[in-house]
Amino acid sequence: MAQNFSLFEVILKGGWVIGILVLMSLLVLAIVLNRRSYYKKQLKRREDVMENLRPFLNRRNYSEAMGVVEKNSSFLDLIIHAGLLAKTEKNDPTQAMEREAKAQLIKLEQRLPLLATLGSMAPFVGLFGTVLGIIRAFQDLALANSGGAAVVSQGIAEALFSTAAGLFVAITAVFFFNLFQARLNVAAQEAEIVISEISERLSN
Repeated sequence: MAQNFSLFEVILKGGWVIGILVLMSLLVLAIVLNRRSYYKKQLKRREDVMENLRPFLNRRNYSEAMGVVEKNSSFLDLIIHAGLLAKTEKNDPTQAMEREAKAQLIKLEQRLPLLATLGSMAPFVGLFGTVLGIIRAFQDLALANSGGAAVVSQGIAEALFSTAAGLFVAITAVFFFNLFQARLNVAAQEAEIVISEISERLSN
């Protein structure tokens, strides 16, 4: 007769490997929430940023334009601020904006390498837990006087749960890593466009 067991029981019997996967899943969740909140604040639409600045740039009112970008302080605003500040200090605005763009992209990319590492490690951690579980299941079978496959079936099912958990963590981590990386690629392209436009305006 088949034995019934709940998912909670499987997790409890999974041992320290399941514990590691649970911690990894929580870490993935924390990184995703952190980056999502940060990007929502920092990554504004290029059209919206430039629309707020164009009236001041057209009048060459750079002090007012600096006030606008200082107030918003988004990714693109900080890059433009560096250019306007360089202009007022008689420095090269283009170089200043390029340096600021690189510095801000480094901040945007923080924690993403860890997310990618978790995504690549999770399947192997799950597989390791499965191997340990199957070894334990066959040891139980060897020690049992009777029962055959019925004795080991639940142990194998519990072992395979480690692989499933590892794949779940990996899929989640890789999905959000690719999503965030794609968004940063767009942000880098928008920064190039903004730097080109602002440089052209400040050079006239």
